[in-house]
Amino acid sequence: MSRTTKQIVYGAIYLSIFLGIFASIYFTYLKPPVTCFDSIQNQNEEGVDCGGSCAKVCTPATIAPITAVGNVMTFATSPHHVTFLVRITNTNFDFAAKSFDYRFDLSDASGAIIQSVSGTSFIYAGEAKYLIVPNQEISSSVENVVVAISNPVWAKSSDFGAAPQFVFHSIKTEPISSSTIRVSGTITDNDVSAFDKITVIALFKNSNGMLVGTSQTELDQVIPNEAYDFSVLYPTAQSINPAATEVTAYAMRAL
Repeated sequence: MSRTTKQIVYGAIYLSIFLGIFASIYFTYLKPPVTCFDSIQNQNEEGVDCGGSCAKVCTPATIAPITAVGNVMTFATSPHHVTFLVRITNTNFDFAAKSFDYRFDLSDASGAIIQSVSGTSFIYAGEAKYLIVPNQEISSSVENVVVAISNPVWAKSSDFGAAPQFVFHSIKTEPISSSTIRVSGTITDNDVSAFDKITVIALFKNSNGMLVGTSQTELDQVIPNEAYDFSVLYPTAQSINPAATEVTAYAMRAL
């Protein structure tokens, strides 16, 4: 074996040893740990940083956004106070949103946003529901209100469950003073689950069936097959038809 050949062979051996040592150090000490936020499909992920041991659910590219049905409705409740109501829908039957952000933007006659009201909510697969901001104080005249929905955290409907079933009894709408009307009754949780909080929404209508006002109340620690009294108050309006009042309720399942 020539001197040059020996140098090449020894060089290859030393390089292999060096690379082995470097690889050992890299994989032991330097390689970033595998996470659900590294933009790589690894560990047992079903997609990039989703599924498997990652909390984020893998969703198809064609998943439909949560959208508003119609325009935001506004109801004056007192001087400089307004209630906002909008109906939203989730047309995905395989995915629920266990949380999402919403924002009501209030603009003046020029189109400039003068105030925003934000919050978070949830929606079941295939569900349509109301978002309500009751008795919000406003600083100036509002010409238009739009709602924006963002940052949905999707969950498979099989994991999140179906919308719970509530039954209402003995609904009664009556004035309790010259300035206040009350909706009262009982609600029963016909679901197998208990709920930490149930939001009951009352929708007030006129004789033509048009919405003329809305308000809400909350009930805590509701268990199955028990009836709970509720009461929702709203400023008296001459156009309200007590017989046309509608009530609905929403509650999120514990995950």
